[in-house]
Amino acid sequence: MMKKFVIGFVSGAVLFSGVTVFAATGLLGQKVQSVVTIEKGGVKIADGAVINGSIYAPIQAFAKATGTEVTIKNKKVTIGSPSTSSSNSASVSSRANPTAIGTTVNFKNKNGGYSGTVSVTQVIRGAEAWETAKEQYKDFASEPESGYEYLFVKIKVNVLKVEKTGATADLNQFDYKLISTSGTEYGADIVLSPEPSISTNVYAGSSHEGWVGYKVKTSDASPLIAFSRNYDGTGGVWFKTK
Repeated sequence: MMKKFVIGFVSGAVLFSGVTVFAATGLLGQKVQSVVTIEKGGVKIADGAVINGSIYAPIQAFAKATGTEVTIKNKKVTIGSPSTSSSNSASVSSRANPTAIGTTVNFKNKNGGYSGTVSVTQVIRGAEAWETAKEQYKDFASEPESGYEYLFVKIKVNVLKVEKTGATADLNQFDYKLISTSGTEYGADIVLSPEPSISTNVYAGSSHEGWVGYKVKTSDASPLIAFSRNYDGTGGVWFKTK
């Protein structure tokens, strides 16, 4: 019978040490005594093998579930640590060091009471964005005023933890602020962005990918997207738009 093994960061250290033991002593040919289900927040993330009383699990699956960075190169596994930043998000992403499109970073949204990973997966702007708006909304689409153009950003959020047990994370398009190249925050204009919208409710262990729409100055070459900042504008994760 398959047993359940509910993990936290403490048990994570056990699994990580298991990887080290595997590399150091070699477990090839050892008998698997049983198989356990590994869960985080009530969600299965992997199966683990019990060998000589220790539990061994896929390092990639465990790392993804705990927001831990893992690098595998030349038969060597290098393990980072889960974010412990007191800010709303990990310090690897900042206004001075924004994250590239397609790169995933950890975040902790204290204001929203949830944490996980987030990435910008696609950006369309200008004529392409306007054609997208016309195609989807037909007669309801309106062209931006002179000097402005549409900017549509597709964002993927993986919710790993919600502070309130049993509650959902409230993903809201207005949590993703557009900051100009010079450092001025754009207003919260209501823009008909492509579907699906990023706005939805997500339980821990689930993910969602959707769009956020903005009107940006045509002369603004490299605006940034800021998410999960503190109330005073510090912290947060920052993304490039080109």
